[in-house]
Formats: sequence, C-alpha cells, structure tokens
Amino acid sequence: MPAARSTRTTAVKRKALAETPISRQPPPEVALAAQKAAAVATLKSAFPVTKHSVAAANGKGAKVAKPVSSFVATKTVLHRSTAPPQIVGRESEQAAIRQFLQTTVEKGRGGSMYISGNPGTGKTACLQTLIKQSVASFPSVLVNCVPLTRPEQAYAAVLDALNAEYDGADGALAGLERLVFKGEGAFLVILDEVDSLLGSKQEVLYRLFELAAHPDSRLALVGIANALDLTDRFLPRLQARNCEPILLNFNPYQVNDIVAILQSRLDSVATTEEPVIQKAALELCARKVAATSGDLRKALDVCRQALEAAEAECKKKARLVDKENGPAAAPVPKVSIMHIAKVLTSLNGSPIAQKLNALNFQQKLVLCAFVSLSGNAGGSGPAEAAASSKKSAVGGIAVSKLFAEYGVICDRLGMLAPVTRTEFLDLVTMMETQGVVIVETLRAGRRGGCRIASNSGAADDRTLRLAVDEADIRRALMSTPALGPIL
Repeated sequence: MPAARSTRTTAVKRKALAETPISRQPPPEVALAAQKAAAVATLKSAFPVTKHSVAAANGKGAKVAKPVSSFVATKTVLHRSTAPPQIVGRESEQAAIRQFLQTTVEKGRGGSMYISGNPGTGKTACLQTLIKQSVASFPSVLVNCVPLTRPEQAYAAVLDALNAEYDGADGALAGLERLVFKGEGAFLVILDEVDSLLGSKQEVLYRLFELAAHPDSRLALVGIANALDLTDRFLPRLQARNCEPILLNFNPYQVNDIVAILQSRLDSVATTEEPVIQKAALELCARKVAATSGDLRKALDVCRQALEAAEAECKKKARLVDKENGPAAAPVPKVSIMHIAKVLTSLNGSPIAQKLNALNFQQKLVLCAFVSLSGNAGGSGPAEAAASSKKSAVGGIAVSKLFAEYGVICDRLGMLAPVTRTEFLDLVTMMETQGVVIVETLRAGRRGGCRIASNSGAADDRTLRLAVDEADIRRALMSTPALGPIL
C-alpha cells in the first residue's frame, strides 16, 4: 500500500512539472549583454580593426580625411562649363533682362527680346542666373537651334522641351498656338543661336515673334545670337507688324571686367591668403584676351591650362628633390606671368592660324570640301596623289564641283542642312575678303570650266584656289572635332 501511494505521488509531480512551462531564456541582464556582444562581433566582422583604427580609438595618430586639393577646386571653377558663383558686372544688361522678366512672364504676359553679342560675353549665363533669381515661378526652357536641320522643326523642339503634346510634325505649330493662347500662366522660351532658323522667307521667325507679341499671348520669347542687326537685316517687317522685340547687346569684355570675373571665381575656392594665380598674370591674360576677342571662355581656358602647366612643373621638381634628399613636402604651385605667356603663345600661334581659327563652321566646311577634292584627284599612289593635290591647289577647283562636294560633306555629317547656292557663293566671297582663298574667273576656251546657276538666275563660272598653305588648312580643320573623321 505505501508503495502504491508513492508511485501515485511521483506520477502527479511529473504531470505538474510537464504542465509548468520551463523558460529557456536567460535573465534580462544576461540577454542584453549577449545582444551587445553579438552586435560588436557583427561590426568587427564588417569593419576589421587595423592599426590606424586602434590608434584613432586611443587618440594617438588618428588619420584625418584628406581635404580636396585646392588645385582641383580651382581647375573646376575655371572650367567654362562651371556656372559662375555670381554675375560680375553687366549691371545695365542685368537691369534690362530683369525688367523684361518682370513685365512679361512674371505677370503672365507675352513679349519678346533679342540679345546679341560676341561669343563668350555672358549672354546665356546672365539670363539663366536672373531666371533663377526671379521672385515668381514660371516654366522656362532653353532650345539650341543649331542641331535643327529645318526652321520648321523649331515648333516641335519647343513643345518637346515643354513636354507638351501635339499631333506629329505637321501639327506642331497648331499645338504651340494652343499652348500660347489656351492655358494658365506664362512660360519662357529661350532660343539660343536663333540665327540658325534663318531661311528663305523667315516665316518661322516671323511667326514666333508674332505669337509672343499678341495681346492674349502667354509666350515670353528670348532669341540669342551673335549678329547685332539680325532683326533689322533679316526681319524688317517686325516693326511694321508691331512685333519688334526689345533689343539688348552685350559688348565684349574689357580688361577690368575679365580680371574681376576671374578673381571672383578664384576667391570662391580660395583656401589661403596667397593667390594661386599672380595678379600680374591675371592682368596679362585679361589684356591679351580683351585685345583679340573679349571672349571670357578663352580667358578661362588660358588660366586653367597655365594652372595645369604650373602643377606639372612642381611635380617634376618634387620628383628631383625626392631622388636627392628623400621624400619632402610637395611645393605649392603658383601660376606666374611666364606660365600665362607660354599658354597664350601656344593658343594664338601664327597669324595664319588665327585667321583660319576665326572662320565659322560653314566656311570650314567649304575648305573641307576643297581639301577633299584636291586629295581625291589624280592617281592612287602616294606620290601621284601628292602631285595631283599640288596641281589641283595651284590650278584651282571649279566652284560648281566645290558646292557639290560641300553638299556631300553636309550629308555625311548629318548635323545641319547645307546652305543654298547663293549663300554658298556669299561664303566664298567672305573667305576671299579674309584672304583665305582666291576666286578667279574661268578663261574662255579653258577645259573643265563649269557654270553654277544661282537662285537669281545668274551663272557663276569661277574657280577657287587657296591663298594659304594647304598644310595650315588641314591643321586648322583637324582642330575642329566634327571635321576630324572626314579628313
């Protein structure tokens, strides 16, 4: 009997123990310590401990992140594509643009302005900076007209920039008119290189300026080009139609302007009191650029290349010092007058090179056509080709053949449409005035004489030959990236 009671008691205890949950978790203090240990182990595996990190943890020899080189920052701010920290000078031009924005797009009205000036005078940069500073918010787009092969493509280019819908290329004008007259708020359209839209009757430009001048228009139009008299020369009917835009011209930069702009850019990244570029070097660069073109972009290129030359010179000196005396602190490069003078000499080159580099892209295409014809004439061997090229250059090439080859090159490039025959003859005449080519009339009975009819019905029986060495022509053309593959 006692044995049976004992067995029954043991079974009850076992059942009670089975029903009682047994926790396998450690106490809270132990669990927290385990979690911390696991986190530390994970961090150690992800970031292995090195001698440098141990020293940093102990406060001894901690490595500080290496700051960005002042030369890197200076070269960046001297690049022509870098937006300026602020617009220096151009007070009257800024006031005119600001007044135009306040009276048109900021009030929901239409209007037009034409900004002219040589390349590198700050036309586009000044306009874009003032748009960002405007107190009102409005849509604004910038359309580069150079890639457009036909003036009519401007309508679709504007609508695409504004993300507006339209029914194909034929319905682009109707879509733009709906956007101008039906909607809320005004919008700004900037047509850069607007002279690329010049055609036979200028219908596209007339239509755009008329849309902006309409009383109910919401289009604020700004055209930018180099020519001062574009509206007077090519769009004379704008004044009669009461659609004449506000005219604003940007004069070339003077010496003081270029120095102030360059100094402003350098001060924006200056880390020491001692200037990276000597003041006398800046003045030399400004004087040379102002005397030739007043193009600020050229001044930026000169300073940046001089900076790179000074840096390379210092690195070379540092390597020589290391070989003789062991590692030492790298010297800080400084741009002097000598650095600027060397860069200016290499950029400007000979007077012939300056003359050829000053030609516009269409004129260079004419020279490219001449080089192509003179190089392809004659036999297939190198000696025969050279002799044939020399003979062709001396005897001249008929203008008709030159115009045909010019059209072929334009088709190969696919960048822009070829000019008309009359415009082609104008290009040739301008190049003759500049002393690059010589145009001669074919003599009676001369073989190979060709006549080219112009749009006016007149005929041209002239030939063209170079007034400068063909080697200089080839060097000038090869410096243009778009023409390199053709040559």
